[in-house]
Amino acid sequence: MNDDSERSKISRKEREFQARRQEILEAATRLFAQKGYHGASMSEIANEAEFSTGSLYNFFRNKEELYFTLLEEKIEALGSQINVVLESRGGVEEKLASFLTKVLSFFETERDFFRIFSEQRTQFELSAKGQFADVIHDKYEKYLGGMVLLMEQGIKEGLFMPLNPAELALMFLGIMNTILFLYVNSPEPYNLQDKSGQILDVFFNGTRKRAVGEDKK
Repeated sequence: MNDDSERSKISRKEREFQARRQEILEAATRLFAQKGYHGASMSEIANEAEFSTGSLYNFFRNKEELYFTLLEEKIEALGSQINVVLESRGGVEEKLASFLTKVLSFFETERDFFRIFSEQRTQFELSAKGQFADVIHDKYEKYLGGMVLLMEQGIKEGLFMPLNPAELALMFLGIMNTILFLYVNSPEPYNLQDKSGQILDVFFNGTRKRAVGEDKK
C-alpha cells in the first residue's frame, strides 16, 4: 500500500471517529438538558446515541469527562463568536452591543445545559483540575485579553475615563455575568436579549437615578 493510500485510510478512520464522537456529544447534550447531570447515565447516553455502553467508553472514560468535554467545546464555540466581534472594525459601543448579542443569544440557546453547571458548580470546580482547568483558564485569559484591548480602544477614543482597562473589562463582565447567572437560575426562561440595553446603560451611566433633563455624561 502506498503512502497516499495509507494517509487516506487514516484520515477516513479519523473522520469516522470524530463523527461518532460528535453523535455521542449531541446525545449527551440532549439528555443532560432533560435529566440533569446526575439523572443521565452513561448507558442512557449510549442508547440515545445508538451505541453500546462499552463503545461509549472508547471515547470517554466516564460521565464527568464527557460533561467537561461538552463544556469545553461550548466555551470554545462562544469564544470563536466573541473573537469575530472583538476583531471586527467599528467603534467600541458598536462592538460591545454586538458582543452582548452573541453572548446573550448563546446563553438563551444553551440555558438548560448551563443550569447543570450552575447547580453542580462546587462539585465541578473541585473536579476540574489538571489539563481541563488549564484549558478553561487559557480560554478565559484570551477572552479577557480581548476585552481589555477593547477598553483600551474606548479610552483612546475618549469614551471612557482613563481608568485601568483591565478593571473596566472586569466591571463590564461583572454586570453581564450577574444577568447571566440570574437568567440561568431563573425558574423559567425569558427574553434575555431584552437585558442588553440594561447592561449597557448600567455600564456607561451607572445606576444613580437622575433628575429629568439631567445630563447623563
